[in-house]
Amino acid sequence: MNAEALFVNAAGFSSLFAFWIFAIASAFQARLRVVGAAGVHLLVFCFVCISISLLVRALGADRFPIANLYESLLFFSWGLLLAFVVLRNRISTLYLGCLTALCVSLVFLYASWLPPGLHEIRPLMPALVSFWRVIHVPPLIVSYAFFLISGLVAILNLWSARRRMTAICCLMALTLCVVCVFLGTLKLASAQVINLLFWFGLSVSLVAMFLLFYMETKIAPVTTEFCGMTDAICQKSISIAFPLLTFGIITGAFWANHAWGAYWTWDPKESMSLATWLSYAAYLHLRARDDCRTDSLSLCAFLGLLLTILTYLGFTFMGLGGLHTYGNLA
Repeated sequence: MNAEALFVNAAGFSSLFAFWIFAIASAFQARLRVVGAAGVHLLVFCFVCISISLLVRALGADRFPIANLYESLLFFSWGLLLAFVVLRNRISTLYLGCLTALCVSLVFLYASWLPPGLHEIRPLMPALVSFWRVIHVPPLIVSYAFFLISGLVAILNLWSARRRMTAICCLMALTLCVVCVFLGTLKLASAQVINLLFWFGLSVSLVAMFLLFYMETKIAPVTTEFCGMTDAICQKSISIAFPLLTFGIITGAFWANHAWGAYWTWDPKESMSLATWLSYAAYLHLRARDDCRTDSLSLCAFLGLLLTILTYLGFTFMGLGGLHTYGNLA
């Protein structure tokens, strides 16, 4: 086993152990705060291991280690742990740690299912040989990590504010997105079947989500310390990620002009990144208004998460094509 694989495996196992530690500590908060502190140290250890593995891979490849799906997922997990370090505070450590550890564990599980060829260091394809790759891609991946945290915390906020059926619909829609990306990545179903499953299921989930949210708005929302904590984390996460996404889109336009002779081509992934940007711009606009309730903001943040997943992985692995197909397993 080489050094990179050793550190990656150490990071994967530590994130899994950290999840169970945070889950147990969250169930017995008053008694097991010391156990929760152990979970924090495990996630910090995981963060260090991923950082070292990325450094080892960069030195071995003599380039920045974002060239295929496997390397992208490693950097995405690094961004998730960075989000935990930046966003956590005394009140939110247990819940935020549990969410982060679970996400990192699932990302490592997803990466482990990829073909062995993607784990190997290979030369860059000609289209990626550009200094713009290092400027354009990392901010986007980190912004996706922060957006994932904000979307998951938004579901917790809906649940704690007594919008529980809406929160369940959000979880169903999120699960559908993850399943379709998984099926498309590993080619377990045809593109037509995946698209039918995704768009039909997502349409039903969204209609049910908005109907239930409208019905549940008649119930007075509960304002607790937990609601305030989740709302604050969601706002801070989006406030950090939005400038990164903006920077990534702008630098992507410069790279597109350098490579293809046009700043914007309305490629499916470009269009979806614009839709994602507009959704979070709407969130920040609503946040600036004093009369907008936190449950409405949480629903907006979750819709942004769905668009983020489509932008990052969905369009590539649902067979919709486009110029941004570098992550395909082929």
